[in-house]
Amino acid sequence: MSQKASIDLLIHPIGQLATPYLDDVPAHGEDMRAVLRIANAAIAMDSGVIVEVGEAGEVLSRVEVKASTQVISAAEKLVVPGLIDPHTHLIFAGNRANEFMLRCQGKSYQEIASAGGGIVASMQATRAATVDELVQLGLMRLTRMLATGTTTCEVKTGYGLDLDSELRMLTAIAMLSRKQPIELVPTFMAAHAVPPGVNRAHYVEDIVSQMLPRVAEIASDVAGWGCPMPFNDVFCDEGYFTVDDARYILEAGLRYGLRPKVHADEFAHLGASRLAVELGAASADHLLKIASDEIDLLAKSSTVAVLLPGTSFFLNLREHAPARKMIDNGVAVALGSDFNPGSCHIFALPLVWGLACIHLKMTPEEALTALTINAACALGLGEQLGQLRKGYRGDLVVFDVQALEEVPYNLGWN
Repeated sequence: MSQKASIDLLIHPIGQLATPYLDDVPAHGEDMRAVLRIANAAIAMDSGVIVEVGEAGEVLSRVEVKASTQVISAAEKLVVPGLIDPHTHLIFAGNRANEFMLRCQGKSYQEIASAGGGIVASMQATRAATVDELVQLGLMRLTRMLATGTTTCEVKTGYGLDLDSELRMLTAIAMLSRKQPIELVPTFMAAHAVPPGVNRAHYVEDIVSQMLPRVAEIASDVAGWGCPMPFNDVFCDEGYFTVDDARYILEAGLRYGLRPKVHADEFAHLGASRLAVELGAASADHLLKIASDEIDLLAKSSTVAVLLPGTSFFLNLREHAPARKMIDNGVAVALGSDFNPGSCHIFALPLVWGLACIHLKMTPEEALTALTINAACALGLGEQLGQLRKGYRGDLVVFDVQALEEVPYNLGWN
């Protein structure tokens, strides 16, 4: 008779368990609908790792429930993997509520930015903030995110736009990783915009010759504080950075061990998605203007397409990312919030889930996969997070609903 596994946490009973269940990740195309659903389920964990998961009777027959084992009931509730947000800008000071009102009156994001608003407006407030102030603001936001089911979160710099401010933002991210339970993944993004009064070519050179070497120097310290190695991201779009700029910055980052991400094809098609695939980027994000041939390239690559339906909704755009075409052509699609002070002041991933079903025409199963295992792969964590299966970390969410479809249906509820 085999020895039963020792556990310190048991979730039982579970009304419905729903999880992507794939050996090869990320999930491409129709595999995004490969969601395992189990009624009357149980999950057993030890030291934060899943030991057994499945039908309750089978799980209970293979584990030892001691007096010290914590038991949590999820009767008549839904349990899914912890939601993973692969794209946020949550480190900033100030707010841009005034821009929201201007957009409500018909002004576009580009018009507001050209008049001195946008990223540059957040730059001024963020430069004036101390590290401690940025940390306190971050704690407030992460507490709210955790309450809606986010358990892992990517966080970008990019509102400092000079060496000292960008490094302060990176330090704040590292400090936040130790002060609260959401796992944080840092991304260095000095190439978010060109600061006012600065020549773009000179700023690009400053990022490559001055900023990236310093980021590489402190990356080991960041890792020591519980964060993985930072990614390196560029806003490659009309009015921001060119494809040549992005290539130069991202290739320089690769020499320091910083894997690329790309803000690609949001407002105009420049070929940034093609660049992302060429450089082996972890993700290409936004993609409202992606070309058909680049969809085919993404489908054949390891680069995850991170779509941000909250942004197109918040900006009141008529056009949304072509998720249906991407999935039907075999692209690995993830979803993120793009939480930021200007173009998407939305942090709740269940709301993003609903918007993905409404505007991107994704099924609830596809959206769950996009918010879990594919989002994990966009952050290089697909072998540890994003599925409820033996050997994976036990990050999960219990929703007070009885079936998967109720989460996007309950739009705006927590």
